[in-house]
Amino acid sequence: MQNHFKSLAVSVVCLFPLFATVGCATSDVIEHAGRSHEEREELIRPGDLGGAADNRRWLFDFWNKQVVREDVLVGTVFMGDSITEFWNLPVYFTATNGIMQNRGIGGDVASVMAKRFQADVVQLLPRNVVILAGSNDVTIMLTQKKDEADIVREVSASIVAMMDQARAAGINTLVCSILPTRSGHITHAAGKPIIAAINEHIKTASAAKGCIYVDYAAQMSDEAGDLRKELAYDSVHPNYAGYEVMTRMLRDAAARHGLRL
Repeated sequence: MQNHFKSLAVSVVCLFPLFATVGCATSDVIEHAGRSHEEREELIRPGDLGGAADNRRWLFDFWNKQVVREDVLVGTVFMGDSITEFWNLPVYFTATNGIMQNRGIGGDVASVMAKRFQADVVQLLPRNVVILAGSNDVTIMLTQKKDEADIVREVSASIVAMMDQARAAGINTLVCSILPTRSGHITHAAGKPIIAAINEHIKTASAAKGCIYVDYAAQMSDEAGDLRKELAYDSVHPNYAGYEVMTRMLRDAAARHGLRL
């Protein structure tokens, strides 16, 4: 019994240097953004904005405070709805220029994203932002019987507002086309021409504003203009193969402009 305790004690003692080494290594590789002490104490909180975004407001404020307070260098923030929220980023990306942050919210709309953009993107001081928005807006506005031209104008304006905020803050901005849907989605047929029109608007705006346009729709649509079956989890969301395509396209688009995500 005495020998057993002696062996156990030796084992425990041997573990402490290992843990200490790991702890030191972790702290050494943390990159900082360079905020002042005063800036670390500040936090932008947008408050309740209505709709789905409020469901995660407390959590994003909590996470944002950690990033700001610890002055962690952020490489890329992903802003969007459920398509972004469901994207398990560490599976597809290895962050090399700062940590990645996912600020997607299921059910969120572009107009609300534009209102929370300062809190969830700009104040994190990322090098890059990836914006994918508009799908829910189209669905909601169509069910409200809004005019097609008004939908295109309003959604495009909200996405452009996010572009402007990002560019004003010196953030490299990648703007993604709205993904096509599949048969079975509530506004599948009616939404097709509207989504196409919005994508054209944000493509043109991206070129004018120095943003990078990533045309997911071009490679993820079948001959009928629907989300390709082999890339779809359901009528709206991509599956793992869909996210593989999106990851590749995003990386390629960034690389063509000398960026690394």
